[in-house]
Amino acid sequence: MKRISILTFIALFCLGLNGQSLLPTKYGIKAGINIANINSTPNEGIANIDNSTLIGLSAGFYMEIPLTDKWYLNPELLYSQKGSSFKYNYTQDYNNNNRQEYSTSNSLSLTYLELNPNFSYKINYKLSLNAGPSFGFLISKSYEYKQDPINQHSLTDGEFKEESIDIGINYGCSYYLGEDFLISLMGYTGFLKTGEINSPIDIKDEKTSHTIKNNTLVLSLAYLF
Repeated sequence: MKRISILTFIALFCLGLNGQSLLPTKYGIKAGINIANINSTPNEGIANIDNSTLIGLSAGFYMEIPLTDKWYLNPELLYSQKGSSFKYNYTQDYNNNNRQEYSTSNSLSLTYLELNPNFSYKINYKLSLNAGPSFGFLISKSYEYKQDPINQHSLTDGEFKEESIDIGINYGCSYYLGEDFLISLMGYTGFLKTGEINSPIDIKDEKTSHTIKNNTLVLSLAYLF
């Protein structure tokens, strides 16, 4: 009941502010690309991973709700692909006084349904500054692991343990190409851990190798009507 009351209050508050502006509410569709990457934190005594960007799709629905002549609420509901490609090495000691060095290559793709209640401030009729929270709900994942040399012993492959919710902040700017088109450049920094990357030797010992968070740059185009 408390959650419903708070949401109702926020909705009425926004409607009340909207009533102070003569500007119309606009709806639209939005599409673009995610230049996605991850921030990783290694466990003590483990070298950090070597990661690179992954290009994904971002698309969905967009609204522009005027609160005043300068301030706008811009809620988005987006299909968003994130992730990264990365490498790490590990060493395994065996009982026969033998030590083997392994190098791995990994590809992680995460797909979210994102709700972004962003706020924007119009510097002029063309340029706006944007910021707001982001709530992502994981709908699919794909994780590929390769190792060189191939392990001939009893160790399993590396693994990724995902989290179902991702929360962070969006920030950036938008430029109006006309009344109907809007181009935007937004950054995203995740606050919660996206998941845990575990090497084969850490899976055996039930340890965590690396904790990761999403980090994304989004370039998109919106059509308003």
